[in-house]
Amino acid sequence: MTWLNETIRGRHISLTTFRENGQAVPTPVGFVVDGDELFVLTARDSGKVRRLRDNPSVVVAPCDGRGRIAEGAPGTNGTARLLDETETARVRRLMSRRYPAARLVFWWNRFRGDRDRWIGIEVTPSTIALVADLAKGHRR
Repeated sequence: MTWLNETIRGRHISLTTFRENGQAVPTPVGFVVDGDELFVLTARDSGKVRRLRDNPSVVVAPCDGRGRIAEGAPGTNGTARLLDETETARVRRLMSRRYPAARLVFWWNRFRGDRDRWIGIEVTPSTIALVADLAKGHRR
């Protein structure tokens, strides 16, 4: 089983980004999976977006809503990419399906004129992590 298969069982992931000094900043976030792609939606002016502009390296692990990662939970290193407006709209639609309450939030922001408040993030696992996941799967 790959890290993505394990991660999609939960409702949240811990998305760890890194400050310029290398300090890790884990943040619990909702996510959506579409095929083999994992997406996160966040406020455009959030700290994680600023950190990702400087360093696209991330660590992803399943967690609960408070950010607690279970002992032995699978995680992986990866790279995050900030999405453009069209790609973000797609992620917003996917998130609305997975988290129905998000529809109200998106509607309220649109009502207030905050159309550009959100930005999508695509997380791609590193090749090394994928090879390690595949090797674990062959041992079972």
